[in-house]
Amino acid sequence: MDSDNLPETRAEATEAFEHDLETLIIDAFACGATVADTWEIMTPVSDAPNWTVTIEAKRSNDDSTFDPTILEE
Repeated sequence: MDSDNLPETRAEATEAFEHDLETLIIDAFACGATVADTWEIMTPVSDAPNWTVTIEAKRSNDDSTFDPTILEE
């Protein structure tokens, strides 16, 4: 999320987060990154929560003929 264009409401912030997360996941997948996994996100601010993020694939790509370069075109 671009800090120069901060959302005005919590709903707008959530919508922007969802958009940014979707873009991040699709771009990472297109580059060949392992996307389905679990990460621990530790925040440096004591009042902020730490996070566990889990991404699961809805469909197995074991039989897929996916070519990441197709998404880049």
